Amino acid sequence: MTEKYFKIIGLLVYGLILSGIIGSISSVFLILVNGLTDFLWTDISNNLKTPFIYTLFLCIFGGILVGFSRYKWGNLPKTANDSIFELKTTQRIDYSYVWLNFLIAFFILIFGASVGPAAAILSSVIALSVWQGDKMRYFYFSYNEWKKESWLIRLKKLALPHNYLISYDPDRAPKEKKLLLLKKLLYMVFIVNGMVAFMFLIKISDQPPFVTKLGETNWGLDELILFIPLILFGILFSKLYELMERTMSKVFSKMNNKIILSAVIGGIGIGLMSLIAPNLLFSGQLSMQALPSLVPTLSIATLILASVLKLVLMEFCLKSGWVGGNVLPVIFASILQGYAIATLFPQLDMLFIVAVIGSSASISILKTPLLVGLSLMLFFPKELAPVILIIVVIFIGLSKMSNKLPQKITASF
Repeated sequence: MTEKYFKIIGLLVYGLILSGIIGSISSVFLILVNGLTDFLWTDISNNLKTPFIYTLFLCIFGGILVGFSRYKWGNLPKTANDSIFELKTTQRIDYSYVWLNFLIAFFILIFGASVGPAAAILSSVIALSVWQGDKMRYFYFSYNEWKKESWLIRLKKLALPHNYLISYDPDRAPKEKKLLLLKKLLYMVFIVNGMVAFMFLIKISDQPPFVTKLGETNWGLDELILFIPLILFGILFSKLYELMERTMSKVFSKMNNKIILSAVIGGIGIGLMSLIAPNLLFSGQLSMQALPSLVPTLSIATLILASVLKLVLMEFCLKSGWVGGNVLPVIFASILQGYAIATLFPQLDMLFIVAVIGSSASISILKTPLLVGLSLMLFFPKELAPVILIIVVIFIGLSKMSNKLPQKITASF
């Protein structure tokens, strides 16, 4: 076997180790978040005579931690969109902040913010993946010198996280088609390997499932009569959200330089919501599991109010500095709204109505049809997948039409 193949095999093994470590770090983060959340919000609270006072002070303390962390270390945690934008514009990501990113996201999540963990995890994974690339470039470009060292020195150079790195340089990057194809294949292998490591640790640690099937469906032609009206209702619901979001932006814009105060106000809001509707805290992942059995016991007014309050709390958290993912909270709120409207049509298939309103409202709010559509399919039975896909296609078409319209208007002038 030639030296070239030894180098490629070494690169593959090294990449598998690093991607496995990245996947493991992400799962450990989530395991710690879930574990400490249960301890703070269940174990301690259940043993107190006045848990509401404890909960309020817990959230205020969380606001102080979140505010001080953001005041000291800047606009963290970064979201996945922030990291992707930075990567596209600079071809680099400063991964020195990644542990602070995890730490501040940890504070935000354990103290009850109505945001999801995915944004912070994905942004950190992107940063760590860039770090992995820098470590692997060192191995690839310094291989001839590296192999001459002793085994101890070799291991040291590969193991030290902050040293022996080579940043991406487009002039130095391989241009050969075979090497570019090999690079893409390795990327795919490392992504799958990291996901396997992540899911394996989540499974063996008995973590709650990410998604919950909401039930079964028997929809037919009768439900299709309401298809377009339900989509329009979902769009209308998103417009109400946009109005609320703009209003809240104006309120918190007056506190742009008061980072700690803003975060403490966010903590107070979370604490008050925990007294009114504790199921609306956190991302909505766990609350989603209870929906099929809980919805029949709730009135339409309660469901509508819960849906609106979920979005209000999410925006309140985001605007006050409790930054996190908005996909799960928006989906949860939209599904609640779908259940509310479904109660008006007891003769029709409930999950069909929930799926149509949930999809159209979520996509209208988040502006990412494919991502939201694929995410929603996980919650509904496979029989509703074609319905959700049609809604995705409709919104992609509407998005393209809206982008072309300003160009045509500009061209006419």
